[in-house]
Amino acid sequence: MKELFNQELFKRIVSVLVFVPLIIAPLLLNNYLALLVFLIINSIILFELDKMKNNTNKFVINIFILAVIFIFFSFLILQITAPILKILFIKIIIIIWLFDTFSYLGGKIIGGRKLFPKVSSGKTISGLISGIVITLFVVKIAETYIPYLSETSIFFVIVIIFSAFFGDMIASLVKRIADVKDSGNIMPGHGGLLDRMDSFIGVFFVFNIFQIISSI
Repeated sequence: MKELFNQELFKRIVSVLVFVPLIIAPLLLNNYLALLVFLIINSIILFELDKMKNNTNKFVINIFILAVIFIFFSFLILQITAPILKILFIKIIIIIWLFDTFSYLGGKIIGGRKLFPKVSSGKTISGLISGIVITLFVVKIAETYIPYLSETSIFFVIVIIFSAFFGDMIASLVKRIADVKDSGNIMPGHGGLLDRMDSFIGVFFVFNIFQIISSI
């Protein structure tokens, strides 16, 4: 059990306490405040990516930089022009955190075969399955017993889960190509902002697509 309470778990707890409120609070308070905060976050991530460039990975990093810029700005524009329900956004953030936490715990407790060892050595098949199953279970239990919490379709939860996983894996691949473990050191011992926001980038990307399609 000591392996569970290591530095990596502490990083995830810090991410919840620091970065989740940083994402939620501006959107709850004011869309234009959210614009300012997200621009700062985006600028820091772009700075981290720029520092990861070298002669062999410059093209890949530049493509990822363009993708991050497009995803952040599309999300912000959509939230200003057609904001989603605040309770829905909070639910999305909670789903991301539940999946990330239970994937980590499931992988540590059960172990087993690595999912993509050449991209991310820490992710296991058991962790992915644990994250999906337990997240779905917790969401459904919460919706059953918490008053006024509207029901979420299983499809919606699964889309959020795989969007978060997709963002995490793409960021891990970029870091592997750049031959770095962490994107930066914005919080000493906890890596860079990209390390803490990679799942959100994937979710923002897919959510942008859903909002555009639903508005057509």
